[in-house]
Amino acid sequence: DCNDRWVYLDPQRGSIAAVAEAARNLSCVGAEPIAITNNLNFSSPENDIGYWQLATSCNGITEACKELETPVTGGNVSLYNESKDDLGNVTPIQPTPVIGMVGLIDNVNKAISSGWKSENDDIWLIGSNSSETTLGASSYLEYFQGIVLGRPPKIDLKDEKLIQEFIRLGILEGLIASCHDVSDGGLAISIAECCVLSLKGVNISLTDSSRIDNLLFSEGGSRIVFSIKKNKNKLWQDFLENQKVLNNDCIFIKKIGEVTKEDFKIKHLNNIICNLKISTLTDKFNNAMTNHF
Repeated sequence: DCNDRWVYLDPQRGSIAAVAEAARNLSCVGAEPIAITNNLNFSSPENDIGYWQLATSCNGITEACKELETPVTGGNVSLYNESKDDLGNVTPIQPTPVIGMVGLIDNVNKAISSGWKSENDDIWLIGSNSSETTLGASSYLEYFQGIVLGRPPKIDLKDEKLIQEFIRLGILEGLIASCHDVSDGGLAISIAECCVLSLKGVNISLTDSSRIDNLLFSEGGSRIVFSIKKNKNKLWQDFLENQKVLNNDCIFIKKIGEVTKEDFKIKHLNNIICNLKISTLTDKFNNAMTNHF
């Protein structure tokens, strides 16, 4: 994992996020994150900006690994990644400290995937109120507005760790049927990916008073989308009542919808703001590149 846009805009926050997302992806299948390796791709460290990017990124990786208890077992460094035009102008790459993380799950048969499993399953969202969510530095700004600006969201690593522990326990207890982190592109993209992978739809209801673009496409918040089988609703409610982590005001958890047959539908305060066929989403997902050739 690595969001090079975030690292370019803030090397420390971007590198923390790369470690956190790698751990989050492992937790979303039920595995405990245990160690990382890295591939540090940077421009020349012989100028002030290149040196600052490399040093600050390493500080961010260190901070995240200490909090998440995932030691660095090794890695490699690739420097001087730059191009030069005929006039001698040098263009450096965006700093990209790629994180590879390994996890452990005692019973691989309990591992789960991102796609929805059954119609009528409940869809939930968990996240951190202390971790920031923002449209700044987001894919939405880059791809729809043509802007690479803003500061990546700050991650509360203590909340991140608690949320991941909660998700892993729910998976290992057999209560969580599917699970996917909210990362590049925000909540709408994460939900759409779950639909494409399962060929199932959703009926999502958002009640926050935020702007619609912020609700759909803001990034950050240490958020995870997951589903609960309808026939395990009572067990799930008992599980929630027994989890002390949910007494933490910094962490929120809420039901946001249910799995349906084929439509990708999102409502905001009872107004439909998105209604697409899953076949349309799947075509875009599978053929976005090939349609240009």
